[in-house]
Amino acid sequence: MSESLDSLVLGLPGVVNLFSTEPAIARSARELVSGERALVEVTGPADAAPERIVASVGVDANAQAPVTAAGVAAAIRATLPPDASTEIVVRISRLTV
Repeated sequence: MSESLDSLVLGLPGVVNLFSTEPAIARSARELVSGERALVEVTGPADAAPERIVASVGVDANAQAPVTAAGVAAAIRATLPPDASTEIVVRISRLTV
């Protein structure tokens, strides 16, 4: 699910980059152990809706950060079952390109 969320988030208006949600050393260790390379963090049981999804996005300097964050959260929520109580956290960094 994480890798498909990476693609989804990167395709949204205003989003110009996606960053890891964890420190570089922790990410490197996870990649070595599990092989997972996704940047959007999904936590929770594999057989049910995730408990938490965290996305750290870089927003174009011309985009409104709150609008972009709401769009990212709505797009992620749309991929979940209607009854999911998943917490969605969107961290924003403004980028000048």
